[in-house]
Amino acid sequence: MNIYWIYDLPTWQLGLGITGIYIALSLLGLFAFRSWIYRTFDVHAEMNEMTGAVFSGVGVLYGLLLGLVAVATWENFDAVDEIVSKEAASVASLYRDISALRPPAKTMMQNHLRHYLEVVINEEWPDQKKGLVHVGGGQVLTDLHLELARYKTIAGTDESLYRETLTAFNRLAEARRVRLAEVSTGIPGVFWMVIIGGSLLNMPLMYLFHTTRRSTHITVTLIYGTFTGLMIFLTASVDNPLRGEVSVSSDAYESVLNNLFSLDPNLSGK
Repeated sequence: MNIYWIYDLPTWQLGLGITGIYIALSLLGLFAFRSWIYRTFDVHAEMNEMTGAVFSGVGVLYGLLLGLVAVATWENFDAVDEIVSKEAASVASLYRDISALRPPAKTMMQNHLRHYLEVVINEEWPDQKKGLVHVGGGQVLTDLHLELARYKTIAGTDESLYRETLTAFNRLAEARRVRLAEVSTGIPGVFWMVIIGGSLLNMPLMYLFHTTRRSTHITVTLIYGTFTGLMIFLTASVDNPLRGEVSVSSDAYESVLNNLFSLDPNLSGK
């Protein structure tokens, strides 16, 4: 079942939705089955120690799993952010190398790079947030590569400068491929099955606690549902680093685009 539509929701709606579902499920289960569980299992105060021991053991294992998954998703988010920064830095490095070439080829290649940044920011990034891979930027890089190939045939071309520029282009192309590969990255489905299944299996344990006051039982169950919902919301919101509102931004590309003038010594020095 495809649940990626959740990333089309505003963050606050996603948070309220997931947390609200867990609160509703935990409280509905309590209201529906508390009396039946008390009668069927003869729940009394002496059972709280045993129930608490079981709940603590299961809770520790589940909490450890959920915590490790949350940390792993954040580390992956941070890694994708670094990938994006490297691609933006590769654009800046290539632009600076191209600035040492001779016009008119230099100007055409610089225009290609500027257009590439605009395509990434205005077209690719919105599509990435929807889980789509946009090919427009790849075509721009293909056109730039053709310009580089033609430039090599110009008489008097500095071979070492050309090689350095070609190396910088290859670094950019590689960084782009790595970023596109991360568009669909995320936690494997089996982890989500265990996370959601474990959270639901923990709920009945809450109902086995004996309390003389119903309001106390409701409060404890409410806290459990809220905390579990918030943790799952946090994990889900950063699971796909390039999708949804909580995702890696295109700020690195925008910064390079806004400072292209300063990357050409022939222009910035005037």
